[in-house]
Amino acid sequence: MKRIIIFCLSLSLLLACVPTPEEEVVLNKAEGRLEAAITETTPVPAYETEQIPVQPGGTEPTAPQGSDPVPTDEPRGTLRTALGAPEHCTDSAEDKVVGGTLTVTVDADVEIPNVSKVPVYTAEIRTFTPEQCEKITKLLLGDGPYYNYNRELGDKAHWKRVIEEQTKLLDDFNNRVFGEDFPYDQYQFDTEFNLNQYLASYAEMPEPGPMQPWTGSFSGDKTVVANENNCYLAITTSSIFFYDETNSAPDPYGGHMPQTADEKEAAAVAESVMREISGGAFKAVGVSTYLDGFDREPFLREWHLSPEQFPADEYHIALIRNTAGIPCYSYSAFHGSDTAMQAAGASVNFDEPVIPESAAVLVRNGKAVALTWYNAINVMETENENVGLISFDKAMEIFKKQIFRSIYLDAAEKGKAETHEHITVTRIVLSYMKVKKKDAPDERYLLPVWDFMGYTDEGSREWFKNQSLLTVNAIDGSIIDRNSGY
Repeated sequence: MKRIIIFCLSLSLLLACVPTPEEEVVLNKAEGRLEAAITETTPVPAYETEQIPVQPGGTEPTAPQGSDPVPTDEPRGTLRTALGAPEHCTDSAEDKVVGGTLTVTVDADVEIPNVSKVPVYTAEIRTFTPEQCEKITKLLLGDGPYYNYNRELGDKAHWKRVIEEQTKLLDDFNNRVFGEDFPYDQYQFDTEFNLNQYLASYAEMPEPGPMQPWTGSFSGDKTVVANENNCYLAITTSSIFFYDETNSAPDPYGGHMPQTADEKEAAAVAESVMREISGGAFKAVGVSTYLDGFDREPFLREWHLSPEQFPADEYHIALIRNTAGIPCYSYSAFHGSDTAMQAAGASVNFDEPVIPESAAVLVRNGKAVALTWYNAINVMETENENVGLISFDKAMEIFKKQIFRSIYLDAAEKGKAETHEHITVTRIVLSYMKVKKKDAPDERYLLPVWDFMGYTDEGSREWFKNQSLLTVNAIDGSIIDRNSGY
């Protein structure tokens, strides 16, 4: 796969290397134009909302948590109709870029929240108080007694579980549940080899010492504590890490897979525990199960298996903040930045301001057994209760101009005249993003953006499906660099 790189759009070097469009797309955000658009613009009239049928046994929809009073002006159609946004969009464009020719195909669902208003909020990085730390600890670990985390015990429990999983995989192989196309000989060799390696390493591990009573406290910058089962909980300034007794942790990138009834139940468990911890509304957006570290769904498709042939007893639930009915996804930038979890793990204090908020819960047998919540924020106040937005057509116009200014390609392979690459946009999403606020280093705007999600080829489709090719500020049409946060 050829490498495609999207630059920070403010670099003069990049702008000098590509043709300059007739209209300047990137606005100067340093002069306070964004602040003026947010705070000095009169709120627009309310939108109508689509009527959602009540399911049998359900209840009438209620206003989302954290919502403000709807503007009293007469509603003016739904948000989708006001923006001129279709349900699905198809388009294509091609142009020269540095290094070759780029073709862009748009075959995308257009996701618009069903809300009566689009507020802009001020948010701050969350700081967990000692009282909140104690509440969260009791919720996740019970009322005590508490112990210091026993790493040797945790490591041994982890590898014991890995051995049990490998044994299960080998048993499934021996029972021939994988279908005709499965490479049985290689699979058996690899599984038996791994299992023998794990068994040998496990036998050499020392016996862990006994659990020791907890010597920490709920005050200070970090709380680290375990329960009698050695479930590990660490609460930093604005992040939570809760692992089960085998060091299992949830994967925050569950994707957008179809949900079965059982997965919906697991998602409800995850939403409930996050609501109790955060005091706000979080929505499950991805549910996945795993097979020996691999995403189960592509694995099942590749080897022509049905889910019934490989049942799972645990679910990894990815969640997002949902404020006033509008989602705030933890998308990563397409141009090579680490994913939210990796970037958070690489920072010193997990609180880098450009890292998006990310939450995930591991549900096993109907119970939340592990949880991570990185870079938590507090939504503080409303800057504009219903801000005006650029239209869908305007956002598309900006995207089709800017995408060719933002990409360069690898040099052509030997013997070829130039590199020709193709990217496909599969989702266009109107949602919230945390953006830096001028002259307020500890505060962020939570404002609406248009995100163009896609991939370069089939080989990268799964990896890039939740990453943004380009992010456009839905208020003023400026380009937001997701790495820089502005």
